[in-house]
Amino acid sequence: MIIQGISAFFATAAFSIIFYLPRKYIIHAGMTGSFGWFIYLISLKLMDDKVLATLTATLFVALSSHILARVYKTPVTMFLIPGVIPMVPGAGMYQIVQSIVDNEVDKTTYYFFETFQIAGAIALGIFIIDTFFRRNKGKKRSKSPASFHS
Repeated sequence: MIIQGISAFFATAAFSIIFYLPRKYIIHAGMTGSFGWFIYLISLKLMDDKVLATLTATLFVALSSHILARVYKTPVTMFLIPGVIPMVPGAGMYQIVQSIVDNEVDKTTYYFFETFQIAGAIALGIFIIDTFFRRNKGKKRSKSPASFHS
């Protein structure tokens, strides 16, 4: 589990470098991806469900990305996009193609729906946390005297 977490850190950091993330944020992005992967592994052991484990880990990555973005006054995507990279279902996509090539329709269907659900869990986790932060941001603005209309 520790080796996987370290590997997730380096994979996330390498992805950050490839996509020209400023050097001062590469360690933070790597830690976000690594901790997200730890959450995924722990959730997978507790729930034994890849989709729910992915959702849980993505919620953590999105939450930590929003917090880091506010601390460092950067866009959320600086930490969010690299942070979810370890959870992207690349193996599932490979298995879909492999089962298509092998003409195994049942396996193709299984891997397709599992991969689709995992991708959906990533999108849902990001959406939930983003909606929470946007909603709370709107509440703070609406209470200011400048926005009061009488």
